[in-house]
Amino acid sequence: MNKRGKEKKYINLVKKILKNLNNLRVRKYSSKFSKKTYSNWIHIALLTLRQRMDKSYREFADILEVCTEILNMLGISKAPHFTTLQKAAKRLNVQFLEKIMSGFIFLTMTVCVRTGIDATGFQLTRASAHYTKVIKKDKKKRRKIKKYLKLTAFVDLDKQLIISHKIRRSPANDSPDFKPAVRKGKEILEKAGKRIRSVDADKGYDAEENHRLVVEELKAEDRIRIKNKDIPIWRTKGEYRKKAKRRINKLRANYRSKNETVFSVIKRVHGSMIRSRKVSMQNKELLFKEIAYNAGRLIKNIMLSVEDFYRAGHMIIRIHL
Repeated sequence: MNKRGKEKKYINLVKKILKNLNNLRVRKYSSKFSKKTYSNWIHIALLTLRQRMDKSYREFADILEVCTEILNMLGISKAPHFTTLQKAAKRLNVQFLEKIMSGFIFLTMTVCVRTGIDATGFQLTRASAHYTKVIKKDKKKRRKIKKYLKLTAFVDLDKQLIISHKIRRSPANDSPDFKPAVRKGKEILEKAGKRIRSVDADKGYDAEENHRLVVEELKAEDRIRIKNKDIPIWRTKGEYRKKAKRRINKLRANYRSKNETVFSVIKRVHGSMIRSRKVSMQNKELLFKEIAYNAGRLIKNIMLSVEDFYRAGHMIIRIHL
């Protein structure tokens, strides 16, 4: 019963990816001279499913050979060789994958979106933490090797879907990634006919320019946390930071915690390790994790909506009785 349930989840995931590709009108073939053995839709669906299973290319190809229901749904009789998927991943453009990742927001009904932004890291090595230390004779000089892939995600907090992102390497300050991620997210939401209601962020994004962007450009509620909240307002620098400090006690709900929930699900379900070695492939692998997450989350949202609908119907029947 469990096995069947898991298989159903994978099939639903592929269906949502295909629906998103159809909604975005993605071309099935890149060229009229293509061999047409496997379409772009098949490659994207299978590469996303690989991240959902958190397997290597070889392992995933072996598993796919016995998944006849998924192969039949995609309209292929034989699973592609693992090198076919590797070459397809190299050909796909990062901007193209970002469009697919953000396309899931078009399938939601929300008009006023409560948003949040936060960052997390993905490890670039499978080595144990015991072996990732720079060992020196002087114990005080010993340090861990800090090398990871940093993801800054701009998220719809109500539906818990990733709208836009910014990827960079190694430890870095959070604040510089705020503007590109938020502006990109604003463009995506405007295309979908939605608007930003509020922006939640932690103290790492507390900068006058970020507060100004939220209030003036987005016309949204500024819910960015303030550093040094004990310092008096008259000693605080910046017009918008002063305004933010005045309303700091009025912020009741902590919506920002849902950002951490998104990262937690991605790492637990899709894995926290990036297997690729080249920088371009690392970015694409992380994007496929985000696509897999958004597709899975959309299925979850639909299930919750159906449950709420039947629960409401149950309540109406009880009232009439």
